Amino acid sequence: MAGAALRTRSGKIFTGVNLDAYLGRMAVCAEAVALGRAVVEAGDTGIDTIVAVRHPPPADKDGAITVVSPCGACRELIFDYDPKAHVIVPNGKRAAVVAIADLLPNKYSRGAGG
Repeated sequence: MAGAALRTRSGKIFTGVNLDAYLGRMAVCAEAVALGRAVVEAGDTGIDTIVAVRHPPPADKDGAITVVSPCGACRELIFDYDPKAHVIVPNGKRAAVVAIADLLPNKYSRGAGG
């Protein structure tokens, strides 16, 4: 199972869990759930920082919660809602904070020039 925590620019914290589905394309990532909660519950779309984590299965007593990098779809979603957002990503045995733009070079745009 994966979870996410999002801090808005106004300082509010929202969490989410991934919603698995039999058909993988139907699954919803934890980052999207956390962002959806921020929008619905507070009308807040400014993302200061977001992080996703993977929880070990319950049977894995020694497993650790680990930071995971957002998938490509979540990177697009985060950037669309706040192109100045920061994302916590794995960096060896530690974590690092990076700008969403650094994770999404050559972002798709509907504007002129691609």
